[in-house]
Amino acid sequence: MLLVRPIHEPDFLSKYNLGVETHITRDDVKEGYEKYLPFVHGVHLPYKEVNFAAIDENLRQRGLEFVKRAADEAVKYPVDRVVMHPCGIMRSNGEVIGIYGKLIDSLREIADHLAAKGLTVCLENQLYKQPDIRVVFACHSEEWFQLYSDIARPNVKLCFDSSHAASCAAEEDTDEKRLAALWKYLEHPDYIGRFHWSDSRITGGESLYRDMHLVPGQGDLPREFHQAILNHPAQKLLEQRCTSEEVAAGLEFIAGL
Repeated sequence: MLLVRPIHEPDFLSKYNLGVETHITRDDVKEGYEKYLPFVHGVHLPYKEVNFAAIDENLRQRGLEFVKRAADEAVKYPVDRVVMHPCGIMRSNGEVIGIYGKLIDSLREIADHLAAKGLTVCLENQLYKQPDIRVVFACHSEEWFQLYSDIARPNVKLCFDSSHAASCAAEEDTDEKRLAALWKYLEHPDYIGRFHWSDSRITGGESLYRDMHLVPGQGDLPREFHQAILNHPAQKLLEQRCTSEEVAAGLEFIAGL
C-alpha cells in the first residue's frame, strides 16, 4: 500500500487503495481529522523547534520530552514503525549550537523509548540548506549512514527522502556527479525501512537547497531510480501537497515503471 498525506478525501483514498501518514501534533489536531483514522498506516513524529544536538541542555531536554510525548501517541495506530527527522542542528547563522555526540545520545534515548513500545524509528536524510544559514547533521549520504551506525540500536532504520537527497546531490558540479551522489543514498538498501518518495529537478543543479517534493514523473530523476524505490519492499509515502488529480497521474507513472 502506498501512502499519501491526509489531505485527500476518503473516497479517493479508497478508490486507489491508499493509506495516509499522519504527522503527530500537526495533522492530528486539524478539524475533521477523524475521517482519516481508518486510513492511517504511517506516523511521523514532530521536529519543529527541536534540536537533539543542542549545546543548551534545557533546549535538548525540552525537545526530547516533546518527541517522547508524541511517540506515546503513535501507539494508537496500527504501525510497527515511525518516521522522524534526526533533528540535529550544528550551526545556525554561523554560530555553533549543536554537537554530534549529543545528537547520538538523544537519538539512542528516543530509540530506547520507542523500543519499549515495540516500535522502530526510521530516520530521514535531511534537507540540505545554505551552509551560511543552517548546517544540520545527516544531509549527505555518508553522514546519514554514519548516523545509523553510530546509534547502534536494533530498532533504528532509515527513511529515504528522495527530495531531500536531490537538494544535497545538486551541489556537485556536473550532472553526472549529481546523479552518482543521488544513487549513493541507495547503497545500503538493508538500512532503509521507509521511503518518502518524490520527484525533483536535479539537472543543472536546480534542486540545490530546494525541497521540491514533485509528484513522481513530474521531475527529471532517472526512471531507473524510481524503479529502485518501487522495487524496495519498505513502505512508501508519496509526500506531495498536491491535488488528487496529480496523485492519480503519479500513480499512473508508477504503474508504468
